[in-house]
Amino acid sequence: MDDFLTKIFITLNKKKIKIYFADFWPNFQFEDNYFYHLLNTAYDVEVTSDNPDFLFHSVDYLQKKEYRNFQNKNTKKIFFTGENIIPDLNETDYSLSFVDNLGPKNYRLPLWVLFINWFDIKNNTNRDPAYLIPIRKLESENLRNNIFKPFFCSFVASKPTGKRLDFVPKIDSIQKVHNLGELYSNSYLKATGRGDQKNKLRLMKLFKFNIAFENSVSDGYVTEKILHAFFTNSIPIYWGSNSAKTDFNHKAFIHYSDYDNEEDLIDDILSVNNDKNRYEGYLKEPIFPNNQFPDFCKPENVLSFLKGIIEK
Repeated sequence: MDDFLTKIFITLNKKKIKIYFADFWPNFQFEDNYFYHLLNTAYDVEVTSDNPDFLFHSVDYLQKKEYRNFQNKNTKKIFFTGENIIPDLNETDYSLSFVDNLGPKNYRLPLWVLFINWFDIKNNTNRDPAYLIPIRKLESENLRNNIFKPFFCSFVASKPTGKRLDFVPKIDSIQKVHNLGELYSNSYLKATGRGDQKNKLRLMKLFKFNIAFENSVSDGYVTEKILHAFFTNSIPIYWGSNSAKTDFNHKAFIHYSDYDNEEDLIDDILSVNNDKNRYEGYLKEPIFPNNQFPDFCKPENVLSFLKGIIEK
């Protein structure tokens, strides 16, 4: 009873803040997203376009530039990017981004962090991302075991860009890669719908490896692609920022940059595939260094950055 009353007291005494969102991706839910749930742990949050205290805005997916409707001294703007776009702090007050060297007004929050269910919220097919990975599924020491995997390697993408354009056909010509998305589609298994849905992850669990190539490369730019491969017990074959080696346990995946050329990379992938000890060696490694989430991605540390803005 005392705990219940304490929770009521804390709730009633939360500071009230008004926030709003602009220029985010389609299916972004204003009252069911990472930022709303994070702030709601410490504040009484109202989502309103009527003179908000704080505006979270993104990379103008719909080409409306809605953030320009909030050019006033009362509303502090906080930019978030899930794309390979560096924040312009002349256009916003603060930023949450993949970049790690923009100074005190920026906090490194790469996109993959938003695909974890930090706040124990339900699956929502109207939300993007719809399915959020439970924390316990990423920290468990027994997660990555040698479960039955009938197929060699999966690849899921729609955009014809980056290193994937040459690499996927090259490795597929040697050993079949099931291309589950629109790009190079060649499989009777189809990852239909948006890429943030359970269907894609369910199919990926059938494969020993997953080609987790970013669309492009910048320092610190790491998306959900490698995280989804880990979650499905597929060994990620990753091309992208070297920050992935510190965000995640570098012994648990195969990084393109560790090889002199693609031929050596493919030879080593095939070696791992055919060597039970090497294959299981990758799976025995925890997903994160020392089996712990990096400090920067823990909600309390992101919230601390935001509190520094809110309490000014």
